[in-house]
Amino acid sequence: MKQPSRRAIGGFVLLVILIIIGTVLFFFGRRFDRNYITPVLFFEGSVKGLSVGSNVYFRGVPVGRVEKIQLIPNNEDKIIIPVYVRIDPRMTAHGEMSRSEMAGWINDLIRHGLKGKLQTQNVLTGQMTIELDFYPKYPPRFQAEKYGIDDIEIPTIPSMLDEISQNLEKIPLSDISTNVNGVLQQLHDDMPALMRQSTEAVVSINRLADSIAGPGTTTMSDFNKMIRDVSEAARAVSRLSDYLERHPEALLKGKGGY
Repeated sequence: MKQPSRRAIGGFVLLVILIIIGTVLFFFGRRFDRNYITPVLFFEGSVKGLSVGSNVYFRGVPVGRVEKIQLIPNNEDKIIIPVYVRIDPRMTAHGEMSRSEMAGWINDLIRHGLKGKLQTQNVLTGQMTIELDFYPKYPPRFQAEKYGIDDIEIPTIPSMLDEISQNLEKIPLSDISTNVNGVLQQLHDDMPALMRQSTEAVVSINRLADSIAGPGTTTMSDFNKMIRDVSEAARAVSRLSDYLERHPEALLKGKGGY
């Protein structure tokens, strides 16, 4: 009778071991899956950089990942983007929680101010994550019921980039531009009168100097220097007016010289 080869026996044993491991992972995996819950979050701005599988953190501790991202059109000609996250039921020190226990625990955290916020994980690639933390000073805004979603909703707050964008939108750039243009136009309109007044002032100073002292005296020299200074100041004002007319942005950015 021919004896089975050692290779065949080893292969059979390995196959049995793999089947046992696969069966254990299958049943335990299904048990863990049943206890997962998928809360939903609605972000006001863009979710660019966020994808299925992106990490979810609570104060830097990984507690889950993004399960799915959907698009929902509404009656306001807008597209709503609900983001579903999968929270690990084994993340607490008490061990694995049931689905109902997880839901009650998450709802309790939400009542105490739990909210989600987009965070940049990698500046070079633009990859985003979701950071969960307590922000009680921000009033919660719930939208799931409005769009017929029954899942637990974790409120969100704007990310740092969204806050910067919102603050920039509040700056009245149009009014600032109008005011700058008005100042430049007024300066341009008043320049001829300023030049005439400067010339008249120079003539008056010359006359005064002639009446006070004769040519060659110290007083006359001082007056002549003052006249040159006044003339140079008038020319500087003229050059400044011309430069601002050609480069109005210099009022905001500044310039080393003109």
